[in-house]
Amino acid sequence: MNQTRKVRIATRGSQLALWQANHVSSLLQARGLNTELNIIKTTGDRVQDRFLHEIGGKGLFVRELEEAMKGGTADIAVHSLKDLPARIPAGFQLAAILPRHIPQDALIFNPKSLARLKVPEQKFLSKADLKNMGPMTIATASLRRQSLLKGLGPQINLVPVRGNVDTRIRKLNEGDWDGLILAGASLERLSLDHLPHRLLADEWYVPCAAQGALTIETPADSPFTKDLAALSDATTYACATMERMILEKLGGDCTMPFGAFFFPDVKKGETIARALVLDYEGQEARYVHTFKGLPDTLDYEASAKTMLDGLKKVGVTDILHALKIKAPILGDLA
Repeated sequence: MNQTRKVRIATRGSQLALWQANHVSSLLQARGLNTELNIIKTTGDRVQDRFLHEIGGKGLFVRELEEAMKGGTADIAVHSLKDLPARIPAGFQLAAILPRHIPQDALIFNPKSLARLKVPEQKFLSKADLKNMGPMTIATASLRRQSLLKGLGPQINLVPVRGNVDTRIRKLNEGDWDGLILAGASLERLSLDHLPHRLLADEWYVPCAAQGALTIETPADSPFTKDLAALSDATTYACATMERMILEKLGGDCTMPFGAFFFPDVKKGETIARALVLDYEGQEARYVHTFKGLPDTLDYEASAKTMLDGLKKVGVTDILHALKIKAPILGDLA
């Protein structure tokens, strides 16, 4: 155990980012390490009037944190793993991936719209449930979320939204939107599950790669590697790694409407995997596969290849062409 100095944690200053950093801080303190937070305002936080894919992608939320580690003012950075680019820069490592929170997306309702919408009582909404609720305006900044909703037809009016979780919820309640889509993990972490919401069933609304998982990034030569590795969860690590492998091998980034979700069926000793690539109009290539064995027993590379081969069979080539994305690692797809 390394107790020679404090573990300095680089974090963004949003309510959610601070919860995540403080969560990791408490875990490290329980292991006998002292910690302090280094709050950094990133480019992604400063630019709020455009979509992420228009200003450089999810990497805008992490570059300044990595610069703090390079410059010696921070030892680790805590991220939502879904916000990290598929490829980690040279000189850095993911020292731990923590147990996954809620992986599904949540549709939060404007209280003023509840009387008009036919919102089912069950926890998870299917595609049919959403169609039956009637015309509505939904806010989201994610290309994946937008494209999945476009597949429901013109009854769904989509509007863009940026800002922190509390800002988005305030805009929902003060405006004329009927709903707002956020990661379900955000509601879980911030104790906001009292808000009127339903989760979107992952059978059709496939989450983005590693959604719900927190990770700790460090320099490759970090003296805290062993302490951090002890916080890692084997199942989440396996699932998130395979999900991100698929995205990387497709040549994708935040400009690709992409979903991947691996999860264990412990009773059967199996892993169910879903992968999805959409174009910007809601056309999709979707593949589902059941692997024998739980996630941490699988061959990551082989499992990712199985999903990529499956996507190829269901037409991902055409979707990639529509997205104007080249996939050099899968040369015969492009």
